[in-house]
Amino acid sequence: MKILAMDDQLLVTFSVQRILSNRGYTVATASDGLEGVKLFEQFGPDLVIVDYQMPKMNGVEVIEYIRTKKMSNIPILILSGSTDEAIKEKGFELGIADYLAKPVDLHQLVGRVSALFERAKIAI
Repeated sequence: MKILAMDDQLLVTFSVQRILSNRGYTVATASDGLEGVKLFEQFGPDLVIVDYQMPKMNGVEVIEYIRTKKMSNIPILILSGSTDEAIKEKGFELGIADYLAKPVDLHQLVGRVSALFERAKIAI
């Protein structure tokens, strides 16, 4: 299974890539939203993990691109350091599958990713 992780904090993307790769996932990373949507096209992920606050294109814009322009229903998980509930609500309105607050517990992330893939299998 292929995962695209987008975050402007390199420590976050490195950590996410390392732990998910160690679990057998193929992980590509992007450091901003614009790079992320380009990788989305090239990489063809099965799941997207996106930070809300990124340069060039924020997480909401990335989600809108995936949902409306690409008409894709792949699972999207938002990571955010913000405590603003409106961010979470906007994400769910746009069709995200899950939300995790930063700092991210990597073991919790692995569990959520696994659960999202299980839900996607059931929905097929």
